[in-house]
Amino acid sequence: MENNSPLAKFKRQPKLYIDLPSKGVWYPKEKLEKSEELEVYSMTANDEIAIKTPDALYTGQAIVKVIESCVPAIKDAWLIPMVDMDYILASIRLASYGGDIEMGSKCSGCGNEDQYKISVQYILDFVQQMQQKNNIEVDGFKFNLRPLTYKEYTEIQQNTIQIQRTLYQSISQMEEGDEKQKRVDELYSKLNEITKFAVCATIIRVETPEGETEDNPQFIREFLINGDKEFFNAVKETYLNNQEKSKLPDVDVTCSECNTSNKVKPNLDYASFFVTA
Repeated sequence: MENNSPLAKFKRQPKLYIDLPSKGVWYPKEKLEKSEELEVYSMTANDEIAIKTPDALYTGQAIVKVIESCVPAIKDAWLIPMVDMDYILASIRLASYGGDIEMGSKCSGCGNEDQYKISVQYILDFVQQMQQKNNIEVDGFKFNLRPLTYKEYTEIQQNTIQIQRTLYQSISQMEEGDEKQKRVDELYSKLNEITKFAVCATIIRVETPEGETEDNPQFIREFLINGDKEFFNAVKETYLNNQEKSKLPDVDVTCSECNTSNKVKPNLDYASFFVTA
């Protein structure tokens, strides 16, 4: 049915255009229309409802729906590499609510609680210039790396949270003894498996000293887990360093009561990032 309503001409228009920090690398071709000048629309009422649904936020489904609604050039937001994620979300925040994010902080000097405004542009500038290491060489072996996708990141976060909850809640109620220690060891073993998954998932390709290459994820994992520990440790260190580089630096603020200088860590927790009141 053709929409002849006079309201049709007032449909959403792009509020800004962005270039992806990744330049489109690591996306399947059919899942990304372009990597430059992507249209960013403000959130709809449906998007805001999705953002306020706890279960959908926890599973990541709400974030996926909002991105695909507001940045239509991205066809499958689950496949977004994490180097682009904060940039995309900050752009949607800017398009929907304006240039500032309000965050609270308690003064280290007098205990006064202030609200501070942090520029969304500050986040965009930081992510855009952030450099991560995507290639390393160990004993003649060359490892070509990639960031985790949002899907992988979400699964890792969910599994980690579930294990931590079990450790801090269920296990803490058990009496000391062999059974408790056995259960604790099992949970820490699962955490180690999560780390192995994350590290191995970042490897795209391995080149041997003889110039041969391997890009099969299963064979790469077997080599990394069962081979000399130097290979796994080097990739793990690079993965952790890249994670650390992606964290926003603290922002200097001044207490309104005693003028003490404090530092505020910008909060990019997706559950609160789009809350405006």
